[in-house]
Amino acid sequence: MISIIILLIVIFTGYVVSQLLFKNKGIRTNDATYSLHKTPSNTEKKYLFTLQDKLITNSKKEIKDRDIKEIIPRNINDKNQENLKKKLIKLLPPQDDKIYFGAFPDFGGSEDNVSASRIEQFEMLANKKTAWAYFSQNWFNGIRYPQKEIHEIIRANTIPFIRLMPRNDEVQFKKENNFNLQNIIDGKFDRELRQWAQDAKEDYQKTNTPLLIDFAVEPNGNWFSWSGVFNGAGHLDSYGNENYPDGPEKYRDAYRHIIDIFRTEGVFHVTWFFHPDIYSVPDEEWNQPKYYYPGDDYIDWIGFSIYGPQNTGENYWDTFSDILNERYKAILNISSNKPLAILEFGVTDNHPLGQKDKWLNNAFQTILSNSYLNLKAISYWHENWEEENGSQAKIRIDSSEKSLNEFQKQSRNKKFISKLQFLMKK
Repeated sequence: MISIIILLIVIFTGYVVSQLLFKNKGIRTNDATYSLHKTPSNTEKKYLFTLQDKLITNSKKEIKDRDIKEIIPRNINDKNQENLKKKLIKLLPPQDDKIYFGAFPDFGGSEDNVSASRIEQFEMLANKKTAWAYFSQNWFNGIRYPQKEIHEIIRANTIPFIRLMPRNDEVQFKKENNFNLQNIIDGKFDRELRQWAQDAKEDYQKTNTPLLIDFAVEPNGNWFSWSGVFNGAGHLDSYGNENYPDGPEKYRDAYRHIIDIFRTEGVFHVTWFFHPDIYSVPDEEWNQPKYYYPGDDYIDWIGFSIYGPQNTGENYWDTFSDILNERYKAILNISSNKPLAILEFGVTDNHPLGQKDKWLNNAFQTILSNSYLNLKAISYWHENWEEENGSQAKIRIDSSEKSLNEFQKQSRNKKFISKLQFLMKK
């Protein structure tokens, strides 16, 4: 009896002490303290992203109160739960066998001539509403929040998907002297990036529209200046970890640096994508996508580009399934914890070795069958252009009547959906 009384006294004393500790200091749990300040603390941020990963992994159709209570410690009260729910907005994978249907709807050669009319024109051609509109924010026009472009996309009733492109011009296959990875890591552009993040946060209060962002696409190719080829390649002795290839490591750290800035500024309505190419050029071990990956703690989705021949001057013809069969393991090796998307795909028309409509048929059938990867989103690259050698790249879906008919036929499949589902979207 005495021992029971002593036990009760100890429990009561512990309760009183805990209440004194909690007073005006938030709510302490085993792993963090979560305050009610507008700007999350570092520990709160860590908790938010742990929460995000668990919910994305679970792929909940709707995030309901009971789902939140499965993740949030029981001693966090309702007011704190609501506070946390308002701070984090992330794109969830679609339910069951559904696949998001997005596009780059021909925003011009600079990829930033954004207008609602271009989006609507693509949707009319495709007979399909787009889940997002993909465009480039070229740093040679300034490192700025692209408010005008974002608002145009919102006006077209879709979601903005922004490609951060750190380059001085559109010339490829060369080293970047200004917006290079080392300068980003060293903080040379922190002021501009912080302003970008602050403007995004402020604009969200007006638009209530989440953003999708990727940085420096296709780094494992040799065409963009942020490629590992131009930033230390496979050397081990000029940067960072002596056991890690320098080129990919610089890219990884530059991307992490940008995301850290957004987190510090309290921007929680961005879904971050990692976007390599299906082919690594050069195809060497150090240049595989997995080495560029910023990590599961930073990235929400993994996407990739996969093209057939892009112009009539390319002397080969591989089907979509041939390409994926050869290279899909390079994507799986990045991470097993994130949803997968095709962020760019397409093929030219009028090629002497193959027919575009048949290539598209094969592509869609491969995507729908989940033959190699469990894809949760696709995004077609709808554009034509002329190469320097005069050859024509006719990637647009209306490059011929047969190609357009095939694209329309495939996009009608009910598995392709246009409404995105977001974690904790009010």
